Amino acid sequence: MAPFERVAETIRQAIRAGKLKPSERLPSNRELAKQEEVSLVTAQKALSVLQDEGWLVSRASVGVYVADTQPTPPSPETVDDLRREFTQIQTALSALEKRVADIERTRTTRTDG
Repeated sequence: MAPFERVAETIRQAIRAGKLKPSERLPSNRELAKQEEVSLVTAQKALSVLQDEGWLVSRASVGVYVADTQPTPPSPETVDDLRREFTQIQTALSALEKRVADIERTRTTRTDG
């Protein structure tokens, strides 16, 4: 697990456990980095991920706060749909890669001949 993922998971767990309450202000990025023993960039990335997921909200020039409501995890059906779509994309990408390789072989054959 990457350091930013570890920090993000620590904060998620604190929110789930009620150690961090809705609307509670988090420490500054520098303080968080020091507490978690990571770089400032790592702390910022963890907070950014959590904001994207809906766990945190940022208030300009004020700070980062725990969101009033926890994000809803995707339903199993949604996850299954995403897996199917991902598989379809992988299949299409493989077909495109094969097509490009065929075109390159044809082009090489024409220039060599």
